[in-house]
Amino acid sequence: MFGTSWRVARIAGIEVRVDSSWVVIALLITYSMYLRFSILYKSLSTGAAVGIAILAAVLFFGSVLIHELAHALVSRARGIRVQDITLFLFGGATRARVESRGPGDEFLIAAVGPLTSGVVAGLFWIVDIFARGALPRPLIGMFGYLAVVNLLLAAFNLVPGFPLDGGRLLRSAVWRTTGSFRRATRIASLAGQAVGWLLVAGGVAFLLGGNLVGGIWFAFIGWFLVQAARASYQELQVQQILRGVQAHDVMADNLLRIPPDLTLQDAVDRYFMRYDHSAFPVDERGRTIGLLTLRKVRQVPSDQWPASWVRDHMVPLGDQVVVPLDAPMDQVMAKLEDGGAGRVLAAQDGEVVGIITPSDLTRWLRRWRALDSRALDRSARADRTAGARTREPPASRGARYAVGQCQGADARAADGWWAGMTAPVAAPLPVKAATAAVDLVIGIAIGSLLSGVAERSTRVRQASEDTVSYTRGSSSHGQDI
Repeated sequence: MFGTSWRVARIAGIEVRVDSSWVVIALLITYSMYLRFSILYKSLSTGAAVGIAILAAVLFFGSVLIHELAHALVSRARGIRVQDITLFLFGGATRARVESRGPGDEFLIAAVGPLTSGVVAGLFWIVDIFARGALPRPLIGMFGYLAVVNLLLAAFNLVPGFPLDGGRLLRSAVWRTTGSFRRATRIASLAGQAVGWLLVAGGVAFLLGGNLVGGIWFAFIGWFLVQAARASYQELQVQQILRGVQAHDVMADNLLRIPPDLTLQDAVDRYFMRYDHSAFPVDERGRTIGLLTLRKVRQVPSDQWPASWVRDHMVPLGDQVVVPLDAPMDQVMAKLEDGGAGRVLAAQDGEVVGIITPSDLTRWLRRWRALDSRALDRSARADRTAGARTREPPASRGARYAVGQCQGADARAADGWWAGMTAPVAAPLPVKAATAAVDLVIGIAIGSLLSGVAERSTRVRQASEDTVSYTRGSSSHGQDI
């Protein structure tokens, strides 16, 4: 969510990452667990309560990871490439185009998540029932509590609002019934926004009732769900607009090229500091042999730049995503999302002639928006009537196709979604709902954990005050304090 993530494991060949925002929820969950066990089991020492809280938090996030692994493994079994799993502030996200194989596969992949959480809840419940007498009461209580939380997690993710699992189930059902992926996504997106606004309203109700933590939390989750649901449909519309556009229509050409025998200091002074680019092709004898990126330059200490050469720190072309000039832009957009470099190189006869970044895509969309779609449509009809044979420029063909994509049922909403049209292009993880199976572990499950923090803190404070009052009362021979 905050733009930085770390790889922590690889399970069954699937990369597992942790977003920087996850640290926030990990600390809150652990603290909430500590308060719970400290209050329920007063005989626990502080160290024991902390230890059980950490164990409970680890098991909880392990449950979330198992939920995501279920999505990922079924996706891979159905022939869908899984990029990674990321844990973040609001839960987990499995990055895979689960809709790419049709409504049946999407239904299976979405359904397995809540089903897995239900199975995990059953396992915790079995330990809770059959380990009584063999384990200390606090540990038994922990397993029982985790069983309830996993059941709530499964139930909340079955709510029919995109991008929750239930929203994907709804979309796959509508998709199967109507045969229209676009209509199904729109319905699931609207349902997700409705669920989100209901959560916001619930948060306001909590706030009015005096539950500050629970109110803020539910409102925050609802806001996230609204944004993610809205972004999913916007991204679909962007993809459909770009379906008639090719890579050479969008790419930045006339590239500035760097010689390989330049020092990094000269590269920084003459290129990176002068031009608004994060990468430059490295050219040797008229051929592109690599790419010097800002990321690679930053990996070298600045005091070593005068003695470091571009050739030694460039990225080989083999490590880059390369597409032909006539590649459809909806496919290029998918490569931009899947690739970690944040750019796609356009090549002709093995030579790099252009670069496409999210900024280039956003710039093209803004130019397209600036065009009068009605005028273009009238012009297109006039050309067809007159039987014009004049070859249009590529950008014009792409714009006309894009206009055609927006005509009809969704034309009335064009102005509304344009306000956020470019957001999905370069959006961080949580709003990429159309390319990731996003599961909210917060919702009712974690909301129930955190909404009690204020109440429990108050209880602890009141218990402390009662103890002090009792002590003072005893020393004052029963006088009212």
